[in-house]
Amino acid sequence: MLRTQSFAHGAFSARIRSQGVKAPSVGENLAWGVGSFSRARTIVAMWMASPEHRANLLRPGYRTVGVGATRGTFQGYAHALVVTTDFAGR
Repeated sequence: MLRTQSFAHGAFSARIRSQGVKAPSVGENLAWGVGSFSRARTIVAMWMASPEHRANLLRPGYRTVGVGATRGTFQGYAHALVVTTDFAGR
């Protein structure tokens, strides 16, 4: 997302399946922020305040999680943190 300056799930299911994930259930949370909005605790708090993101975080069937985070200029903001979290499970 940082490279393309886009913030979207896109073809998430196809993308995660192309990486060999065979779990019947998958999910994804995205976030980006600068300053205090790029802190892990703030990002998780925002996800917990969103019903859809909270459901991904707390879904008992998810057994595998992958997290990617990188900093750079995003959407015109220097030192932005862009985070992708993918979930897979039953």
